[in-house]
Amino acid sequence: MMWRARPDLSCEYASSAWLEFTGFSAEQALGDGWSRVVHVEDLARWLDTCVRAFDTREPFEVEYRMRRRGGDYRWVLDRAAPRFGAQGLFLGYVGVATDIDQRKRAELGLARALERERRLRTATEDSSRAKEGFLASMLGELQSPTRAVAAWASHLRQQVSPGSEGAGSLEAIIRNARAQGRIIDNLLELSGKPAAAARGSDAPLLGGVRVLVLEDDAQARELVLKVLRVAGAEARAVENSAEALRLLQEWRPDIMLSDMTMRGDDGYLFIRAVRALPAERGGCLRAAAIGSSDSAAVAAGYDAQLAKPVEPVALLATVARLVQPAGV
Repeated sequence: MMWRARPDLSCEYASSAWLEFTGFSAEQALGDGWSRVVHVEDLARWLDTCVRAFDTREPFEVEYRMRRRGGDYRWVLDRAAPRFGAQGLFLGYVGVATDIDQRKRAELGLARALERERRLRTATEDSSRAKEGFLASMLGELQSPTRAVAAWASHLRQQVSPGSEGAGSLEAIIRNARAQGRIIDNLLELSGKPAAAARGSDAPLLGGVRVLVLEDDAQARELVLKVLRVAGAEARAVENSAEALRLLQEWRPDIMLSDMTMRGDDGYLFIRAVRALPAERGGCLRAAAIGSSDSAAVAAGYDAQLAKPVEPVALLATVARLVQPAGV
């Protein structure tokens, strides 16, 4: 489908094949009529290509959709070259439009298929990463409770008669808890997340960890201290927030447990006062609220919550989790 255009980009000739394809008459094609067959979505690109070529007097080619007789569109490839007269006078362009619809639609179909495959692959990879992250997170949450079960069961085993049914049951609990801990560590390593440092079978769960307990009830205070010390933690307890703030800066604990039901003290105001301290004076200390079951404690500044009465395994698991760096 041949055509000729003047230097001002107006059409001066369209071949019979061009006219037959478009359904235009020769008069309709002249001037700017030939631009009316270009698909509206391709018009700006077609016009920009033509203008740039006419300005530089260089050959060009452009693919676009051309409206055919009957109203449907087909892809065509326009190739054109500049025309020059005597003494190099620029006369315009001559070009040929070739129907490439079948090839173009095949290319577009392949491109869409490749894009669908790419999106599916990306979605699959994202889903796989999300599952791996969820698995690693879940396994990480299981580490501390598993070790806490083994630690507390080891303590209880020492309180019962050797060879008794209770001793045998506790031994089975310890053995299974340690086996589960090894499985969790191995799975974490496979998922790419390093497991916590390995401990010997009788190594303390909280060895070297300093825990400050704020509890005004003597019986509850002694129970918490006992559980923490059984797990190897260095634990101290105070009865009010003033003493806690003093020890917080003098003793520098790693973890703090604060009762939310103290007489004459407000656990929410206390944690806000702690968080207002500079980091070097304990402001970033990780803390758990005891006796709180709503989200207000976390919103106030606590990192975790424990129900009352405190269950030993839950207490040890919470402290073991809090002693890990934030975000681990």
